[in-house]
Amino acid sequence: MSCDLVAVVRRPPDVRAVLEGLIAMGVSVEIRGGEPAATRLYNLEGQLIVSIENPVQVAVPGEIRRLLGAEFAARLPSPSAPMWWVDVRAVADLPEGVEVARRFADALVHWLGGAVYPDGESDGPPLSWRAADHSGATAGSSASSSPAPS
Repeated sequence: MSCDLVAVVRRPPDVRAVLEGLIAMGVSVEIRGGEPAATRLYNLEGQLIVSIENPVQVAVPGEIRRLLGAEFAARLPSPSAPMWWVDVRAVADLPEGVEVARRFADALVHWLGGAVYPDGESDGPPLSWRAADHSGATAGSSASSSPAPS
């Protein structure tokens, strides 16, 4: 059984950079795989705890609303704004897996803007210098006070 989360973010996410930031902040996982395969996270005992699919750009307007509901879609920017969908699956019978999956999904949203389904951190301004709008201006007023994970 798994616990599935979806992070819908405003900018193309760098999954490995966010994971390396979480590891630097004390999350004890080993990263395996990655593009083109799913990124897999293992605990220190070598058990698979989380699988993260590669981000996919949502190209069809209204697709997020159709798949996740109108209430969730209302928490996101306009339907014409580009969004990226990231599936995060935790092994449900290992509590650390659910915790790591939630921390990862919330970190993506924290740095890139967006929301996590179900529940989770909601659409704040992107805090990463990488999350610039199309004009090149930095989106989010606190970008200079918080370093981006790398």
